[in-house]
Amino acid sequence: MKSVEEYEAAYRQVVQAAVPGERVLVVGVLSRPGSMNSVFLSKVSPAAAMIKNRAAKGKSGNLPMNVVAAATPTRVLFFGYKPKMTSIKLKELVLEIPRAGLRLSVEPNTMATRVTFHLGDGSEMQLDSNRSIGQYNKMNDGLLAELSR
Repeated sequence: MKSVEEYEAAYRQVVQAAVPGERVLVVGVLSRPGSMNSVFLSKVSPAAAMIKNRAAKGKSGNLPMNVVAAATPTRVLFFGYKPKMTSIKLKELVLEIPRAGLRLSVEPNTMATRVTFHLGDGSEMQLDSNRSIGQYNKMNDGLLAELSR
């Protein structure tokens, strides 16, 4: 079983190959706000889950349900991805934001930690760092620490 550090290093290596000319400092895996709750809600009311997902998509800046986020010295990059057994396959770069003026606010919840990105232009977007089991609960700690500097 891979450690969190081994997963993060493997993911960073994949992302680094897609970002020539700039060093990828750290990566993490984030989801639209409330995505974990939506899974449970869809079992009870698919229509309510669809409405909730639409609202969450807007709050996330129209990102896919799950993204790999990568911090470089100057930017934060968001990629669509497909999980593989112990790695990932990147899809397209779906958003990049400058780190200049970026602030994060982090609010732990029951199922996830809500991360609000306050962008330099005054806009904001939200994503979740979903809770996991055991050591994997730390998967996004490096990303959140780096972006909170």
